[in-house]
This record gives sequence, C-alpha cells and structure tokens, in this order.
Amino acid sequence: MQSEQAGWRSLLFVPANRPDRFAKAAASGADAVCVDLEDAVPPQGKEQARTEAVRFLTGPPLGECDRVVRINSIRTEAGLRDMLAIIEARPRQGLIAVPKVDSAQEAGWIDQLLAVAGLDMRIVVQIETLRGIEEATAIAGASPRIAAVMFGGLDLAAELGSPATWDALLHGRSRVVHAAALAGVPAIDMPFVDVGDPDACAGEARRVLGLGFSAKMAIHPTQVPVINAAFSPTDEEIRQARRIVAAFEDTAAASSGVVLLDGRMVERPVALAMRRVLMRARRGDTAS
Repeated sequence: MQSEQAGWRSLLFVPANRPDRFAKAAASGADAVCVDLEDAVPPQGKEQARTEAVRFLTGPPLGECDRVVRINSIRTEAGLRDMLAIIEARPRQGLIAVPKVDSAQEAGWIDQLLAVAGLDMRIVVQIETLRGIEEATAIAGASPRIAAVMFGGLDLAAELGSPATWDALLHGRSRVVHAAALAGVPAIDMPFVDVGDPDACAGEARRVLGLGFSAKMAIHPTQVPVINAAFSPTDEEIRQARRIVAAFEDTAAASSGVVLLDGRMVERPVALAMRRVLMRARRGDTAS
C-alpha cells in the first residue's frame, strides 16, 4: 500500500458532470484536483458523472496534480455505486475522498473493499457533521490508507444552525486538526466561498495554517495561487525543517524519539510536522 501522505497545499474541486473543466483545473497549479460526485452533481446526473469520474482516474495524467474523486456518502446507494464503479475500473493511481464520515467504521468499510479488490489506493476522509466531529480522533486513525482529513464547515454550520463564521466553526476546525495530528496525517481546511475576495481567502488560509492545517480546498482556479502562496513555507522554515528532519535521521535519535537542537528539546511529532513542511516545499518547487 502507498504510505506517502497527501503533502498538498491546495485541493481544487470540479464537478464530475463537467469533464470539459478537468484539464483547466489540472492546469491551475493546484496540488490536487478533486472531481466531485457528491454536492456538485444533481441526482439525475450522477450516473453519467460517475462515468466521467472514473475516466478521470484511469485516463492519462493531467499535469503534475494528484487525482482525487469525491464519492457520495458510503451510507447511500449513490456512494456504494461510486465505490463499485471505481473498483471495477481498477485505477492504478488516485485517491478517494469520502464525505460526511460519521464513524471509524465507514473508513474501515472503504479500506476493506479496496483490500479485497487488491487496489492500492488511499483515502481522504471528510469530517463535516456533528457526529463526525465527536468521532474525529477515531475516524482519522481508522485506516493506514487515510492520507489526509478534510474539514467540511458548510455542512457543519447547517447542522449547528449557525452562519459559517470563524467563531462558529473554530471548535470543529480545532477538533479536526487535532485528530489529524494525532493520526500523523495532514488536515485540509474548507473552501473559502467568496471567489471574488482573494485577500480574504489569503487571510483565512494563513489563519488556518496557524491552527495546524497544511492545505485548503478551492472552488475556483483563481483561488489556487492565493492558497498555494499562503501554505508555501518560507526559506527559513525550509532550512529549519531540513535541520530537524536530518537530526531525527540519526540512529540514536530515531530510537529515543527526541533530539537536542540549538539547546532545545525537539520531539518526534515536531519532526513529523517538519516532514510535511518539506513536502509542501517540494510541491512548490514542482509547480515552479
């Protein structure tokens, strides 16, 4: 099984029923493109959209971006049909994003289906319900296939009966990013919905970076460079990350789980975070 984490800064969504937009999305500079079978597709269009999503996964590469398909909830008929279509197509690359995950068992179902099919695919779990927030730690650590955890604030706000403001969603964001950190995987923040306000998008991206998120969803190609810039580490951050990672590659440090660097004790979780910094830095180098 692939063990590489999703070292993304940006994840651009495109409706699965708009295959004419797939190439443009891939050319946007996004680290990953997610073809969406869930919210973006009406019920009557899901069958044809499913065909297009599978073609996206199994077709020739579209630039340097990773390919992701967001299926419908695995608790629905549409979600089960999505999974069967992907399994039957047997893609050799790509990830499956699973929305509205309420429990660790749901991630386990996906894991088992892929294992039985002999498919080497990773999973991105999206936590966006009240029940999911309560089970966030169990969900994030439910499977070694989980490459990242996404926070879905719009659905959560609807359940809360609140506007999708920073204050209303801070608890949910914090729970998700903490759960992802415990599982040792990156956390991806919700999209910024006002496409016409890039400055506010950049501000929110920097704010969630401060919480511990390492990437943000985008809903329009113009948001991608804004998000990439916010999540790209500085030269000094890269230099420090390299020093910490190099220190932990020492055999003694690997066994003890702690190193002394510049007079300060640095523990293994910090080294894991520094590896994610370097992954984001490599994404930036590839894009440039």
